[in-house]
Amino acid sequence: MTIKELVKISNGLFTKNLVNKNLPNRNINNTEFVFKNPFDFIINKNEKWCIIGDEKYNFLKIIKGDFFSFNSSNGNGNSIREYPIKLQDSKFNIDLLKFVNNNYGKSAFGSNTNGGFTHLGARYEFFKDFEIDENLVNFIINKSYNSRDKSIDEEKLNYLLSNLKLFELKDKFINSLSNGQFRRARICKSLYSHPNLLLIDDPFLGLDPIAKELVSNVLNNSVNSTEGGNLIDGLCIGLRIQDDIPEWIENVAIVNKDGLFKKGDKLELTNDLQKLKDEYHDRNFQIQSKIRKDFQPSLINNSGGDSNKNNTLSTDAKNENIIEMNGVDVIYKGKHIIKDLKWQVKNGEKWHIRGKNGSGKTTLLSLITLDHPQSWNKKIKINGIERRTGSTNYFDNNKLIGFTSPELHTIFPKDLTIFESISTGYTVGSFLRPKGLTSEQIDKINYYLKLCDLLQIKDLKFNQVSISEQKLVLLIRSIINDPTILILDESLSAMNDTDLLKGKTIINNWDKGCVLVIGHVDEEIPDCNKYLLLNDADKGIFEINDIN
Repeated sequence: MTIKELVKISNGLFTKNLVNKNLPNRNINNTEFVFKNPFDFIINKNEKWCIIGDEKYNFLKIIKGDFFSFNSSNGNGNSIREYPIKLQDSKFNIDLLKFVNNNYGKSAFGSNTNGGFTHLGARYEFFKDFEIDENLVNFIINKSYNSRDKSIDEEKLNYLLSNLKLFELKDKFINSLSNGQFRRARICKSLYSHPNLLLIDDPFLGLDPIAKELVSNVLNNSVNSTEGGNLIDGLCIGLRIQDDIPEWIENVAIVNKDGLFKKGDKLELTNDLQKLKDEYHDRNFQIQSKIRKDFQPSLINNSGGDSNKNNTLSTDAKNENIIEMNGVDVIYKGKHIIKDLKWQVKNGEKWHIRGKNGSGKTTLLSLITLDHPQSWNKKIKINGIERRTGSTNYFDNNKLIGFTSPELHTIFPKDLTIFESISTGYTVGSFLRPKGLTSEQIDKINYYLKLCDLLQIKDLKFNQVSISEQKLVLLIRSIINDPTILILDESLSAMNDTDLLKGKTIINNWDKGCVLVIGHVDEEIPDCNKYLLLNDADKGIFEINDIN
């Protein structure tokens, strides 16, 4: 008898902590359930599922086997989670990938982890020690430096490298890959390991349109397809309500805070999915209207800045250049990453830095923040002052800059309170709390906390709030000291819908200095009036224009 069921959940009710059913005084009302409503759910072999909703990741974790099944003390109505196919396949395994941040590092080598550079400049440290880094192929096949296992499935490896457009990167070190390249590599690694069931939350997060299509095609062909060689037995992805569901997805489950709302054939749920999108857009409009109404530029513009940072601009002269690059080159081993860039950023401009994964976007930003070894270059001017070795100070330079990114998020101290976390924006070059805040600075922090509905959690530790709230806190931190240059490197990715709208609305109303934005998802990009396209930056070809 052939077993088709990969996962089977019956009367599913799960708790975040282990509950001892034998305790005499156990009170079910005090039990913390993942979802309050029990549910039934099955994934069969060769099926392709999509989980939709804000609670999609918790649902994926339940499928994987995380959380605890809740069993009643009398044995009735027990929650059952089983993997029937284990009876036929003793090596049955599930891999769960979640891309919260665009991060790297040793912890990215294990399943369900994201890793992290210690600082933005880490990507640009060109000379690597082989013992603490590994190239792309060894990463994918999970071969450590001193591994004795020499076996490689060349056919599978070449198929994945080719179809995910990683072949030309196969000899590069993992830490030198761009965000999007690493995401493709991580998906490649998981597919190569042949899990029976692959679960991916937000598989297209942080990917440019071309890479998104590549990943989508490979995932589709990995299940029950002659083209993909049946790399996995089943696939389940998590998407947000506003995301487009790939055509090849067959089944959809809609989840909310209470649990599984509906499940079934994608076409049969068309009306339900459209209703969710309509409600999403209506809710977003209400949130935007509220923030615009509550936004008080007079308070922001007149208080709380660092009077000693000496970054005053001639705001009457809107044509004043803040950033100038006059024929800038970035070269590794004789090869151009950026060639002959001529670019000016004026006061009041908001730029969208565009380009495919690996085109040099973050390299460009690192030149501005002095996190790149080739930052000291007299062809670069900030506020009209040339960058020269020995005459440009890292800390003086970064007094002018507000910055947030996935790398910063990774290393940010987790034991600071939310209020303290924002206050570190007044300290240049470190995460130390300022020794003394002025009353204006305190008022300004509290204003932003209230504006973003965070005032009630200001005394909680950074690691006690959601990932989305953490990113919103870091965004506030980046602007709290009135930077002349605000750099947002995928800063609004992985936010929930409400926090994303708050962040975008704040930046859309920001009128100080200039703003530089990296982002691939239109909904995660604040309003910009200029763009710089870097797809052919290594050839010295740039597209610089207005955004209509």
